[in-house]
Amino acid sequence: MPRDIDYAAVAVNSALIDKYGRQNDLAELTVTANERTITVQHGAQRVEGTRDNLLASIRAAENYEKFWQQFPASRSAAG
Repeated sequence: MPRDIDYAAVAVNSALIDKYGRQNDLAELTVTANERTITVQHGAQRVEGTRDNLLASIRAAENYEKFWQQFPASRSAAG
């Protein structure tokens, strides 16, 4: 049985694809439900947050690059 966080991860994934999917290749995008947070990863970029914080970040960013710029530490996830 899916948990609330699973539905929240689906909402975040859908919002990312709806807003940025036409202009960006999101084939490598993964959105994972954790115990209480959601992890968004695309290549070396990785961020973890709540549904509300991630959706607010998606709404605030006019493009995909600006979405990731809101999380300066996301670029160092691979190294």
